[in-house]
Amino acid sequence: MAATEPKSPTIWEKELEGIRSGGQSIFFARRLERHPEDIPLVIQAMKNAKATIAWRAGWVLDNFERKNNRALLPYLNQLSEILLQTPHHGVQRHITRILCNAPATELEDGRLVDACFNWLLNPQTPVAVKANAMEIISKLCSTYPELGQELKTVIFEGYETGTAAFKSRGRKILERLEGKKSLLL
Repeated sequence: MAATEPKSPTIWEKELEGIRSGGQSIFFARRLERHPEDIPLVIQAMKNAKATIAWRAGWVLDNFERKNNRALLPYLNQLSEILLQTPHHGVQRHITRILCNAPATELEDGRLVDACFNWLLNPQTPVAVKANAMEIISKLCSTYPELGQELKTVIFEGYETGTAAFKSRGRKILERLEGKKSLLL
C-alpha cells in the first residue's frame, strides 16, 4: 500500500497566511464577492490546524458577510459545525459575529445554544465571543422565550466582573429582552 502524500495547501491558504492588515482582509473579501464559488475553500481553511490561517479565513469571511450576508445562508450549518469544534478563539469570534446576523430560524441547534452559554460562563472566553454569544442567544429568545430568563441570569451574574464590552452588550440585550431601560444603567 502506497503512503498518502501530504495535502498541499490550497491557493487560499497560502494567500490567507500572508494577510497582515484589515485592508488585505477586505481585499480578499471583495475577491470572494467576484468568485463566490470560492466560499467553500475559505470555509475549509477555517478548519486548518494552523491558527493564523484558520482565523484569517474567518476574518475574510466575516468581512465578506458584512456586505453579502444572504450569501452565507447555505453555509450556516457548516459554519456552526466548525464553530463547535474549533479551538481557535479568532475563528470563534468571526463565526459568532456572522451568526449574529443570521435569521434566528436558521440557528435552532441546541448544541449552539449550549456552547454560547458555556462561553458566557467561562472566564477564559474572549469578550468578543461572549458578546456575540449573548447576541445569538437573545435572537433565539423570539423562538424560545424560555432562554430569556437564563440569559438574563447569566448577564446579571457576569455584570459585576465583566469588561466594559460585556456590560455594554449585556445592557442592550437586557433592554431588548425587558422592553425597557435596564436597571444596570
